[in-house]
Amino acid sequence: MISFLHKKRQNDEDRQFSELLNRELVEGFPNPNRIGCPDLEFVQRVARHQVPIAEIDPWIEHLGCCSECFADFNRLRAASRAHRRRRFMLHVAAASIVLASAGLFWRQVIRGREISTPVAGVAATNPAVVPGDRQDGATTEADRKPFEVMLNLTMSTTRGEKNTNDSRMIRVPNRLLKCRITLPLGSSDGPYYVRVQRAVRSEVLRTVQGNATIHDGDMRLDVEMDLSNMAPGRYLLCFRHAGESWHRVPMSITN
Repeated sequence: MISFLHKKRQNDEDRQFSELLNRELVEGFPNPNRIGCPDLEFVQRVARHQVPIAEIDPWIEHLGCCSECFADFNRLRAASRAHRRRRFMLHVAAASIVLASAGLFWRQVIRGREISTPVAGVAATNPAVVPGDRQDGATTEADRKPFEVMLNLTMSTTRGEKNTNDSRMIRVPNRLLKCRITLPLGSSDGPYYVRVQRAVRSEVLRTVQGNATIHDGDMRLDVEMDLSNMAPGRYLLCFRHAGESWHRVPMSITN
């Protein structure tokens, strides 16, 4: 009993020391101008344990005395852990669905055998099939199905009203689109607004909302936009997190 109490006290002291150290690193070494900081992608790889010792060694001293980098590391590490937990729960859910489907299949097989077994005094009959009763709406459904596009904006966004760099332009067809947007590194999760406006004038033509979440380590935003009646030409795809400023990407709409 005494040994258990001693071990519990030691664990509490270790936890308190760790919390004190984290608080000191977050607040005690401010570097608002980010002098000498590595890029966010490197910190993200460190948080995911994807950086070898030889590569991280030159940055050990900086990471231990820069509150901004330490805060980025804590945020990205928490996001990575949350992502791993979600993936685990998805695997568990998928396994449950497979087992449930297998059980349902075997019940249907057994039930089918029971129904098809001849019963004394009962004659088996087939219901009449009337031609033309079946209505096939496959073509209509295909026409209404959104066209899926992947938009990687990790290196494409700028702030401000003008962006004329054609090398960063994205191209989409004038259809009902299901956009799977990969947001820039460091983007926050949560609610986003997405809109399409003219490249020359600031006339807003479409506005939709979505919720960004982490998918395989990337911040992704899925939205649907109906561009089916928009004329081909140059536009701006704009997006922003709720409460933040707009990011703008040049976009070309084609037939």
